[in-house]
Order: sequence, then structure tokens, then C-alpha cells
Amino acid sequence: MEEFVFRGHDVSVLCPRHSGEDLLSDVTVAIQTFELDNVGTSIFSELRSLFEIYFRLKQLEPDFVFSFNPKTNLYSLLSCEILGVPCVPNVSGVGNASQLVGLKAIIYKFLSRFSYKTAKKIFFQNEEDQHAFYELGVLESLSYEILPGSGVDLSRFQPTLPRPSRPFRFLLACRLIRQKGVLEYLQAAELVDRTTGRSVEFWLAGVPDNSARAVSNAEIDEYVDKGIIRFLGQVQDIASIMPEIDCVVLPSYYPEGVPRVLLEGAASGKVLITTDRPGCRNVVTEGANGFFVTPGSVDSLLSIFDRVLSLTDSDLQEMGKSSRELAECRFDERLVIDAYLNSVSTITGITHC
Repeated sequence: MEEFVFRGHDVSVLCPRHSGEDLLSDVTVAIQTFELDNVGTSIFSELRSLFEIYFRLKQLEPDFVFSFNPKTNLYSLLSCEILGVPCVPNVSGVGNASQLVGLKAIIYKFLSRFSYKTAKKIFFQNEEDQHAFYELGVLESLSYEILPGSGVDLSRFQPTLPRPSRPFRFLLACRLIRQKGVLEYLQAAELVDRTTGRSVEFWLAGVPDNSARAVSNAEIDEYVDKGIIRFLGQVQDIASIMPEIDCVVLPSYYPEGVPRVLLEGAASGKVLITTDRPGCRNVVTEGANGFFVTPGSVDSLLSIFDRVLSLTDSDLQEMGKSSRELAECRFDERLVIDAYLNSVSTITGITHC
């Protein structure tokens, strides 16, 4: 396989099968895959994932490993400790693991405490996750840094002005799971008063989920058939539809890092609606570039929909400007890239071009 060279480094990607590796087809990057059940807790499937990651890394013989997501962080750290390879995990939210109970929760906390202590450095995406790891006793002697989420490409996402000649459009784009607030979004959209004279549309874009937490196709189809929402399915290039959107919505009560869609909405100069929860709150200044809603509350979301629809074009432009300024100031992806490259230099002494 041909390797991708970035600033003097050969780069390979190791990712779960069917996780979007086909999207890298236009980049000459070496890709290897492994089996992973994002929400499964079967000891056999988890051991399979761990062993696959270990043997893939042993085959690749990397000088340095970056990892992200709870399970891949855990298994990469364990594998790298055995192989003697420095590993820097990115805690992009604690995900489903934070909701484990009983023996599984005890085992997960034990393995997390052990494995993360082997990290050469830990990246966090919000202060709450960093504090949780401190309470876990992981950060006593480790280097760590809080990143601005995954960052956003400011050149790819450009602000656009509201267009009063078309309907006002809300967009929720996320994995189609209940904890992202998908059902609340659908239900509130149905209750919006459409007799005020202002035309409004609700768009939904999402990646299907096969777990018990998924919002089913039947639940979505019900609102599509009623003409309440427009369902876009999985959108590969979210930047292409941002100019058609006025407000980005993510009423999540899922353990997030910093949600990428909020960063993309901010960079695109949109009004944002989300919850006052870790990660989500990092991208919104209440009343300046967006609004908070109560997690799990249809009434709260409906009230904010009505409030946004009452904004003047001037209000929308000012809030959009605030979103873009926040993205430029705090969430430029170049900050994240530099942090990654600097960690390589600091830990290994290998400099980048």
C-alpha cells in the first residue's frame, strides 16, 4: 500500500470496517481495518477487536499512534504499551461507556485507569471530561491538553447571508440515535405554528445506527409522510448544504466531546440551538450566536424554534457574524493539527517540515 506523507511523516489509518474508509479513496493513505461494535459489550467481540488492533499495529510498526473514541483509545493504549509505541489518545467525549453499570462499569473504569496512565499525553475536547479523568486518578503525572474539539476547516465552511426569498430552514445532522434529541426535534417541528405567514422547513440528515438506541426508519418516515421534515439521509459533504440552512440544531443529551456539526454551523455563520451540556456549550454564547434548550424537552425546543423564527434579518446576520467570529477565534482546525504535530516533536524529538 502507498503511504500518505504529511509534513514529512508517513501516515497510515487504522479504522473500524465500514466506518467510512471509502471516503479516503481520493487520498493516497494506507488503510487497514478491524472489527468493532461501537456499543457492544460482549467479552468475545471486545477481545477480538483488541487482538485485531494489536496485530494491525504490530504489522504497521508505527513510531507514534494517535487514537480517538472510547473503545479504540482503550485498545490502542493497551496494544501500544505491549509494543512499546508512544500513544496519544483524544478523549472526544466518553460516549456509551459512561452509561455502563454494575460489573461492566467496574471493569471499564479499571481498564481505563490502567491504560490511560500509559499514555504519553492525553488530548481532551472539554473541561468536564478532563475533570472526570482527574477524578479517576489518571492525570496525576501525565501531560494533557484541551483541544478546540476536532476543529473546523474555515476555508471550506464560509458564512452566507439569510435568504428571505426562501423558507427559513433548520437542520439537525447527527447519528440517528435517541440521545441526540432526534425525536424531540421531530415532535417540536410538528408543533411549530405555520400560520404566522413565515414559511419554515425542518431538515434532518443522519447516519443510521443499528443499536437499540437508534431512531428507526419508521419513526422518521412518519414525519416525512406528514410533510413535517425533509430527510436527507447521510450527507457526505455537509458544507454543500450549509448555504441552504439558517439554523443548526443539536438538542443532544449524549456524552459529547465538541460536536463537529456545531463547529461547522458556527464556521458557516449560522444561528445555533443546542443544550447547555459539556462540549455543546463550548460553541454557543447564549443570545449572541445561539440558544440553549432543556435536554429531552419538546416544549423547550418548540419555544426556541418560535424565538428564532421571530428574529429579524438583522438579528440573524448579527448572530451569524458572532458564530463565525467564535469559529475563527477558537475552533480553527489548524490549532488542532499543530497540537498533534507538536506532540510528536515533544515526545519523540522528530520534527515536522
